[in-house]
Amino acid sequence: MSFTSSQDTKNNKEDKKRTYRHWTTLEDRKLLELRNSGMRFKHIATQLSRTAISVEKRYRKILKGE
Repeated sequence: MSFTSSQDTKNNKEDKKRTYRHWTTLEDRKLLELRNSGMRFKHIATQLSRTAISVEKRYRKILKGE
């Protein structure tokens, strides 16, 4: 059985921490262009280096006009 120290646990959490990247106007345009061409959120996410959830949320936000 192996035990991890609290320092190891802390380091693992820091490694997994995500940082928010603001959406640029260029990314918004690309998102709309790709989605309007019928591409799925999962594939758009890959092209924009974002998660599918992030892409879908941003798309819906743009449609609402925010």
